[in-house]
Amino acid sequence: MDLEFVLLNIAVIAAAALQSATGIGFGVIAGPILLIVLNDGSAIQVSIALNLLIAVILAPSLRHNVDRRLLRYLMIGLVIGSPVGLLIFLNIDVNVLKLIAGIGVMLTLSLVYLGSRRALQQSEQFAGRLETVSIGVIAGLMGVCLAMPGPVPAAWMSYKGFDKHAIRSTILAMFVLSYAIALVLQSSMVGIGEETLRLSAALTPATILGIVLGNYLSKRITEKLFRRMLTLVLASTALMLFATLF
Repeated sequence: MDLEFVLLNIAVIAAAALQSATGIGFGVIAGPILLIVLNDGSAIQVSIALNLLIAVILAPSLRHNVDRRLLRYLMIGLVIGSPVGLLIFLNIDVNVLKLIAGIGVMLTLSLVYLGSRRALQQSEQFAGRLETVSIGVIAGLMGVCLAMPGPVPAAWMSYKGFDKHAIRSTILAMFVLSYAIALVLQSSMVGIGEETLRLSAALTPATILGIVLGNYLSKRITEKLFRRMLTLVLASTALMLFATLF
């Protein structure tokens, strides 16, 4: 078996497990490996397809923990931000995108790090329509451009005081729409090659194995550990974005 394919499977299992357990993180582990092996834009398309698979499998079982009001406004932002993200993807140098995204993730990381472990009541866990839609727009932009819609809304929800169940469930539910839009836009405007489809299908078993592992781990992660993992994932995401600039 090809060594690169074995490496990809190992990376996808670990990435899917992290995504399943926390709601974000697939791009941090699998993203760089996909970019190294494929060395072109198809890496983002494979990442989008596998992320969509994770979200579609997990979201139905997590629907009882989803903050529906929050999700509704995030999705409005996604619908606005995703087409704009495609225009940016087609017209702006990818290194500029990575730099802007890295700075954005670092800023949201600072909110989690400094920020506030607010114990909000459920009725208070809402920041207002404009703020939430704005976060959704950022998620839409990053989803289409970099296959990373999750870090900013996850960090923002942590800052606002949402618990791990609400963050994981709402983010994964958001991913169903985010990655579906991203896949349609990439397919219609950029095109998806046969090789990309074959690789996505070949990595599906590893993705499902990672989902099972991550779902098992999620039940054993405390609130404190979840926030530490979220901080680590955000820091790793920013470092990965900056590192791939060179």
